Amino acid sequence: MWFQKKTPQPKSLHGKLEIFSRHCFFSDASPHKQRHKHFSRQACARNLLRTFDPAKANLTFLLDISKGKDHFLCTQNEFPVVEINQGTEAGAFLALLDYLESLSLHPETPIYLVEDDYVHREGWTDVLLEGLQIPGIDYVTLYDHKDKYTDPMYQNLTSKLLLTQSCHWRTIPSTTQTFAARWKTLQRDLSIHRRYSRNRKISADHQKFLTLGATLISPIPGWSTHAEPPFASPGIDWETLLQQESIP
Repeated sequence: MWFQKKTPQPKSLHGKLEIFSRHCFFSDASPHKQRHKHFSRQACARNLLRTFDPAKANLTFLLDISKGKDHFLCTQNEFPVVEINQGTEAGAFLALLDYLESLSLHPETPIYLVEDDYVHREGWTDVLLEGLQIPGIDYVTLYDHKDKYTDPMYQNLTSKLLLTQSCHWRTIPSTTQTFAARWKTLQRDLSIHRRYSRNRKISADHQKFLTLGATLISPIPGWSTHAEPPFASPGIDWETLLQQESIP
């Protein structure tokens, strides 16, 4: 007798994707980084606004006003801007977690935390939601980390490959402070997220995800990238995408 293996069903989400985009005037984590020719944080914000699907996602900006309030986000009134006053990346991330706890979020609410120097491809909202509905997945990033292919520390890295309607996914050990999860997952892990940002200027994101030991996936190819050419998601012309968002 033949038995058909039962395929795990996608895990349902609750409501729209809640996007929280964190911005500041100047970050101590950034001066040393190489950038694309047409990079600016305003271009990244325009890219986010243009590419996310408002029918499936809500967007809230968090702005660190520690170095002033004259920020380009203040010129728009379509999306809420929550002001925080921290002065460091780690402090701003902790303030974001506090803000999330103040909201009445359903445990199955999908949440996407995104930094202000990321670029996205059109259609990413659907892709991110697909990743979050894969059974057994805790965290999702849209960033296909180039260093996972090239850095000697990952020469023995093994990944499980997964498939959704839009792309393949691979399991990876860590990512940046831009990632997605269900609210119940983030709640479960809040103490660890806080531990690796508390009493620091810059969060220890790599060590944090190693400590979490959670199942984290990224797509192949990437649907977003950290705007830092040496580490950009491979196979995509991110420079052209940024150029499209630049002010003439």
